[in-house]
Amino acid sequence: MKLALLPLTLHLMPGGKLPLRIFEPRYIRMVSEASRSGSGFGIGMLDELDEGGGSDLFMLGTRVQTIDFYTLEDGLLGITVEASERFCIRQLEREQDGLLQAEVELLDNWQSCTLSPFEQVLSDKLQEVFEEYPELAELHPAPRWRDAAWVTQRWLEVLPIKSQMAQLLMAEDSCRRALAFLMSMLKPEPQAGSRH
Repeated sequence: MKLALLPLTLHLMPGGKLPLRIFEPRYIRMVSEASRSGSGFGIGMLDELDEGGGSDLFMLGTRVQTIDFYTLEDGLLGITVEASERFCIRQLEREQDGLLQAEVELLDNWQSCTLSPFEQVLSDKLQEVFEEYPELAELHPAPRWRDAAWVTQRWLEVLPIKSQMAQLLMAEDSCRRALAFLMSMLKPEPQAGSRH
């Protein structure tokens, strides 16, 4: 499958939504063509900037569909996209206006599964994040708090983890490794009454 790519320094997982400002002519063309064809476009994920100000494109990205169009206060085109599935880039070419076109292989989505009582803390903490950042909650009006795959994917989008690590976790066939990683990041709460 062929997809035009929008390279960004963020990670978006299936089910994730993202508001974007589109102003470069090549990306306005990309959004228009993707909407016409119904195939969507790809979010290509960039590594952190290196010392020379450059950034490498990872081979793992996410296909998105535009679910909303609007005009921003500055007159630019605003869109909201929703990620449908991950892909692996097999071949890349650059068009005359600089737009990247990729031949991609779509990957199966993570299967839904229920969080264990032990893992429920990840859902509780994510709900706190959504309360603190209402713009996130607005993007996800029907959150799936009990679904381990959904909760894990939202955490991978919001946590400031290194790009290489996020890519490794994203590349897994299920949410299990990412879930274990997230659980390991949770610091145990200090016991009541214990003072050091």
